Amino acid sequence: MGKKDKAKEKGAVSSRRDFLALAGNVGVCACGLAAAGLGARLAVPELCDGPPHKFPVGPAADFISGTLTWIRDREIFVVHDGDGFGAFSSRCTHLGCTVRRSTEGFYCPCHGASYDSQGRVTTGPARKDLPWYLTWVGSDGRVWVDTDRVADCGSKSANPEGSAARDDEES
Repeated sequence: MGKKDKAKEKGAVSSRRDFLALAGNVGVCACGLAAAGLGARLAVPELCDGPPHKFPVGPAADFISGTLTWIRDREIFVVHDGDGFGAFSSRCTHLGCTVRRSTEGFYCPCHGASYDSQGRVTTGPARKDLPWYLTWVGSDGRVWVDTDRVADCGSKSANPEGSAARDDEES
């Protein structure tokens, strides 16, 4: 083989190496850009209002006095007793699992936290009580709950007979 043939062959090899290096660099850059784009997408929250924070849970007449009713789709318990209506979260304050009824009150099946019948922590790992929410009976006779407004543990609304209509009710 002559010098020209070797130079030609060497040029082809060098060109092939350059191409593979360039292709590798482009691939790495593409992966980096995709990862950066995905990271930016995950860092920006969805602009979604989610379910309303103020909602009716049903007619007051549907809640028998002395009962506790679980509203599954809203993840709350509604209490009705002689003092009126109350509502509190059914989500464990430790990691958000749905609590279950027990003879002593409530317990979290995920990590073993327990709460008394009012939703106060009795054993950890949860450190916060189940939050209670503002409740009232509207002029339409329905029980309303506002999950944006936290109430004192065990607080109840007025009885349906003594309740006044609220200006901020929604249909």
